[in-house]
Amino acid sequence: MIMDTKERGFTLIELLVVISIIALLLSILIPVLSQAREQGKRTVCLFNHRTLVLAWLMYADENDDFLVRGLASDDPTQPGWVGYTGANPNVDQQLEAIKRGVFYRYTENPEVYRCPSAKEDEMRTYSTVHAMNGLAFSGSGPVHQKLSSFDRAAGRVVFLDDYFQDWDACWAVYYDQPRWWNPLPMRHSEGTTLAFADGRSEWWEWYDPRTIAYGEEDWWTSEQGLGVEKTQEDNDDLERLQRAAWGGLGY
Repeated sequence: MIMDTKERGFTLIELLVVISIIALLLSILIPVLSQAREQGKRTVCLFNHRTLVLAWLMYADENDDFLVRGLASDDPTQPGWVGYTGANPNVDQQLEAIKRGVFYRYTENPEVYRCPSAKEDEMRTYSTVHAMNGLAFSGSGPVHQKLSSFDRAAGRVVFLDDYFQDWDACWAVYYDQPRWWNPLPMRHSEGTTLAFADGRSEWWEWYDPRTIAYGEEDWWTSEQGLGVEKTQEDNDDLERLQRAAWGGLGY
């Protein structure tokens, strides 16, 4: 059999062209795939929020309109939506606290309590806001104990994504001044997921560079006030979240 002299392999130039095309396709596809993966995690996070806020509404319906205690608690006379852990709890302590909470009988899936983008040792990343039967503090707004005690349920935030180190499972922001209190993580691009008193959940994108810088800080730096200045006048992001948390501004 005579070998066809025209049969040959790729030349070096042809191989380089193919490799360049593959590299170009990967450079296009990888960001798209990363964006799709992030969108999937955000969707799960929003579903978790809806699950928790529906449990929150069911509790009020079954308890004469009274809201579940917003603060984490192990007090049998005032049980919280989750149990108390103390500072820097390990994974087992976090899981036990979830199971001790009032909500666990509504949803016995611990994954519902955490953002899928959170670190592996963060079992609870969602918190209530203090206005929803949390704690009145210096600089806070009105704290509600009953579902019927506030108007515009569609505009009032109940849960938002938080750090697991926030041991009382209740997120704070000032009412009487343009100032952040607790750190604000941004696990989904430059924004935060929230759930509202009407059963909705949303992702809010942040626009003010000061909000984004604040959300990019690690918990310790932010909690100790060692990073971004927490007083931020004329920050529309901050004011929007304050209005949602308290029902208005106190300044």
